[in-house]
Amino acid sequence: MILVVDDDARVRDAVAGALSALGHQVITACDGKEALNICAREPDLQLVVTDVMMPRLTGPDFVAQAQIQRPHLRVIYISGSIGDTPRTALGDHPLLAKPFTAATLTQLVQQTLAA
Repeated sequence: MILVVDDDARVRDAVAGALSALGHQVITACDGKEALNICAREPDLQLVVTDVMMPRLTGPDFVAQAQIQRPHLRVIYISGSIGDTPRTALGDHPLLAKPFTAATLTQLVQQTLAA
């Protein structure tokens, strides 16, 4: 299962649609707070694709909290701009710059799940 987290519904729906078309089971969240609730109740979660800049809880803050319970959770960050967030706050997780193609997303998801 893949969790897609983005406060922009168009991006969230496009990413979820592309991943679903590949046969992945996808669940979505509109921000980091909602995503934390999903992480707590979805034991089959394999990967999170999350925006960096979001209201209420940023992507890096969400990931840091989620990894307390799931230290091996795989993460891909997506963002048009990381704002004042230092790149080091993203850890070793890949960053896919918006706009991106479905092919680029697909390739990165496959690489991340295979790692």
